[in-house]
Amino acid sequence: MRHGQCEGGNFLRGKTDVELSQLGLANMRNSIKPIDIMPYLPKALLVSSPLKRCQCFAKQLLSELSVDSTAAFIQNQNIKQPHSVDLLAVQLMSEMAEIDFGDWDGLSFDDLYKQFGDSIDRYWQDPWQYTPPNAETMAEFELRVASGFNTICQQLRLLANSPEPNENSPELDELSPELEKNTSEPMALIVTHGGVIRAIIALVLGLERCKGIYDTLAIDYAAIVSISIFWVGEESEPKFRLTF
Repeated sequence: MRHGQCEGGNFLRGKTDVELSQLGLANMRNSIKPIDIMPYLPKALLVSSPLKRCQCFAKQLLSELSVDSTAAFIQNQNIKQPHSVDLLAVQLMSEMAEIDFGDWDGLSFDDLYKQFGDSIDRYWQDPWQYTPPNAETMAEFELRVASGFNTICQQLRLLANSPEPNENSPELDELSPELEKNTSEPMALIVTHGGVIRAIIALVLGLERCKGIYDTLAIDYAAIVSISIFWVGEESEPKFRLTF
């Protein structure tokens, strides 16, 4: 899920940490309504970019799942093994943060074109060949996102193979009665950024250095892209099915 509209107007956000606008938060809440997470508990993961425009919504969503009294934010670097993840917490994954645009980050588009017009055009035409000053390269960005997405896939596989909690489980006592209709399948909701979503789409489609994914594929604010993940037999590599 992409974050909603942000405060501050039209500028290159990247690593710049800005708040969601009220409109952006409302749009995210509307987008998530058709997604029923409760039946997946306790085999549900809630993952977020650490930037405020994602983390803010993830925190509110967690509260609305009626588990806020036991939830605690955890930093991704503190997770030693996928099976150690607290399923009633938000994972703040640095791998799911937006690309760092370096010296361009946080500048308005008007200022960018006034100061770096030719360089901006070069970057949009081939971001793998040109990198803004002090910025993250596209290769570094895509590798980072792929690493985080692979970690999430591993966690989902472990959850899929984990035993079902029994009816006397203390974890279930803290959750909603709706768990009576829980499914055995795990799920993950990733609250992240447009660039990260495009990088994941390119990854699951097996596309390398695909400019069209980044400059043609529209990922609206608060948009949700669904990816089904499954394994065939004992295969170690997952298969994917993408749904917009």
